[in-house]
Amino acid sequence: MAAKRILQADGTNLTAHCWQGGRIRTEAEFSTEPAGIEALAGYLKKHRSSLFYLLADTAEEGFQLEDLPYVQGGDRNALLKRRLGQYFYNTPLALSVSLGRAKEGRRDEKFLFAALTRAEVFTPWLDALREAEAILAGVYSVPLVLAQCGPQLLNTDDPVLLLTLSRGGVRQTFFDKRKLHFSRLSQLATRSIDEIGRVCANDSAKIFQYLVAQRQLPRGSALRTVILAEATQIPALQSYCQSGQDIHFEYADLGAEARKLKLKDSLGDSNADKLLFHCLASKTPTDQFAPATETRFYRLWRIRSALASVGWLVFAACLLFAGKTGLRVAELRDQIELTRLASAEDERRYNAILEGLPKINLTPDNLRALTVRYEALQKRIPGMEPLLVHLSQALNEHPRIELSRLAWRMADSPDAAANTAPGARPVGAPGSGWTVVEIEAQLPLVLVSDQRAQLDLMDKFAARLRAPQTDVRILSRPFDIESDKPLRSTGDARAQGADVPKFSLRIARPL
Repeated sequence: MAAKRILQADGTNLTAHCWQGGRIRTEAEFSTEPAGIEALAGYLKKHRSSLFYLLADTAEEGFQLEDLPYVQGGDRNALLKRRLGQYFYNTPLALSVSLGRAKEGRRDEKFLFAALTRAEVFTPWLDALREAEAILAGVYSVPLVLAQCGPQLLNTDDPVLLLTLSRGGVRQTFFDKRKLHFSRLSQLATRSIDEIGRVCANDSAKIFQYLVAQRQLPRGSALRTVILAEATQIPALQSYCQSGQDIHFEYADLGAEARKLKLKDSLGDSNADKLLFHCLASKTPTDQFAPATETRFYRLWRIRSALASVGWLVFAACLLFAGKTGLRVAELRDQIELTRLASAEDERRYNAILEGLPKINLTPDNLRALTVRYEALQKRIPGMEPLLVHLSQALNEHPRIELSRLAWRMADSPDAAANTAPGARPVGAPGSGWTVVEIEAQLPLVLVSDQRAQLDLMDKFAARLRAPQTDVRILSRPFDIESDKPLRSTGDARAQGADVPKFSLRIARPL
């Protein structure tokens, strides 16, 4: 992280201070003489990697409050730039701060316009910083620093006047609703405690009258005034600053407040410069006076820092990914080793099993060829399922026929010595292989005396079994048929009642 250095300008001299870890160290002091400017250039060159904060502690400051219509975008920027040009024409060190919008009426926006009115005082310092290409974070003033840390010290939204002692003198800063409204500096001649007490009392009375005249403080109300001083000097100040009907004085221990803000240096008197330096470096205000041309190197430094941070994040992510990948590689190596050991054990067991098998005179190539032929033979062997399904469907449609016996076989032809049944169409080519099923079935007992019904039911069943891929042949009928005898119903069932009509047939389907 870059070191932070505060350059305090009091109008005649420039004092350089180094801030590091909550401690302030004074390093050098420069004058506006050519020798002082040259010494400043050498100092900047020596610490060119540091961040510089130019802190103005002068009485040449201007503050203006104004309510403006609420606008946005380019119109807002143009309006604020025009107002700054009207109020502070001769200085580029000016800024505008929004204090919020009104809650009633047109809801105008209140602005504080502030500037360092004598820009020529800071010109030598800014020229030296520009020529040295120093990283200037901004030009700040004591009121801007107090606006950042003052509300935390005061801890109130009511109007309050904060009195602080700095190198420039006694500064009176007025806050309302935790917002900076104005500030003024009273210079000191001797810096004795008596002079400080008289200045605090007299200036507080003058500011009270000004606030009442400007209607920033209601008539009849007392102005709360807080004096930030060292604990041992507070009794001396109380003898000069006594509360009355118009002003109510309060005192804050400078050392205690500095410790709250984590300043590690001890303060010997009521001078709050070190506290201001610490607040400027640790809680830098967002508003500053320097134009964009003066802070160009600071913007480049921020871009460079952002890129470096992104690079470090990417590097850290790569390290994490590399570590995760390394752990994964180690796990895979362990798994590979375990798999190798398991494979070796399986191979040993396999070899042991092979050694225990009986020896045969069959080479691996012959065994492989035999396996291939066996698989091809298995694919050629059809199942009996299609033919049996066909038979079961026919039996479902003729529930009066009962199946008593079934035999199947594989043959080259359905019946090499027999021809197809009358009216049947030959199916398949000779020698192609057939699946043959022979069945024996019986007819209902009630048809024992009706030979015509027996023949009709048997013929319908045989016709149901015939299909383009199925050959059907009746092997035996329920009774013998002679050509010289007619078929007729006898009407006497007792002679044949003991014999259930039976028939047999054969169905075949090519492979």
